[in-house]
Amino acid sequence: MGETMQIEDLLIEKDAIIKEAVEQLEKVRCKVVYVVDNSKLIASISDGDVRRYALGDGDTGVTVKHIANFCPTFLLRYDRNKIDELFQATEVYSIPIVNYNGEVVEVVFRNGRRIRKNFELNCPVVMMAGGKGTRLYPYTKILPKALIPIGEIPISERIFNNFVDYGCRHFYMIVNHKKKMIQSYFEGLDKSYEIEYVEEETYLGTGGGLYLLRDRIEEDFFLVNCDIIIDADYSEIFNYHKKNHNYITIVAAKYKHVVPYGVLSLDEGGNCVELTEKPENNYLINTGMYIVQSHLISTMPQNELISFPEIIERCKAEGKRIGAYVIEESAYMDMGQLEELDRMKDKLRV
Repeated sequence: MGETMQIEDLLIEKDAIIKEAVEQLEKVRCKVVYVVDNSKLIASISDGDVRRYALGDGDTGVTVKHIANFCPTFLLRYDRNKIDELFQATEVYSIPIVNYNGEVVEVVFRNGRRIRKNFELNCPVVMMAGGKGTRLYPYTKILPKALIPIGEIPISERIFNNFVDYGCRHFYMIVNHKKKMIQSYFEGLDKSYEIEYVEEETYLGTGGGLYLLRDRIEEDFFLVNCDIIIDADYSEIFNYHKKNHNYITIVAAKYKHVVPYGVLSLDEGGNCVELTEKPENNYLINTGMYIVQSHLISTMPQNELISFPEIIERCKAEGKRIGAYVIEESAYMDMGQLEELDRMKDKLRV
């Protein structure tokens, strides 16, 4: 297949049959293809797996799960520097690179060749960066929340860099608290993208400042808080939003909460009906990232103090279609509280 190979050529869906895997391996001539479920890596299939199955007179009309290796070798994209080490320690032909949402974003071959996913999203991104960041005090007594560093790079710059990786080049920052400091920092950067600063005279919450973007944005856009990082495929999220004709799409993360105690259920007489040790509850939480139809901006009242979740409730009451794109809990990193800072640094390897 040569230089025209795309990363999609190395991926096969979990419901595919073995015959399709054989044909794909023959087509790409790369010895290994990777099994995915909704773009997430779950297994690998090598030409050796196919040969061993064929020698046993296996039925090539059954699904690939009969021959797949469900413990494939891979690296997280923040561990790319370990590629050479992993090749030396194993005999694998290629290594898929995945994000924290489990999606394959790159495949690296032993000969040094790399095939990356092509991202051409190129839609506007709006960042809400006007808050005081009271939960991060005393850091925010000195710095605005948007400039709190994660390693050596401010959180907002990391967010912009992630979007740039997906083809976005035009950003809007709605600023208020310590706005001159934010502008001064980014104006001093040698960067490949543009930022337009939208200044609030008074703080308008995480939603009210959208009024200030009227006549500036005429297409669907990402809206994101300045203290969260989402390590997922933004192009997949945006395509999901468009495909489902959503007015607003909430990026939601899986969240598991384990009660660290035994939990009792009592009847009306105070008798123990059930005792559950350390029950587990599963939720979907709002990450603070959204994809929004530009029409919403024209409906915003002037100088209204309102959060974006309140705007969502208003749109729901008006019958607008509100959808959700679900990511893994590991793909969501929130800097909004002090105890989360170190966790974010650990995950980003800084």
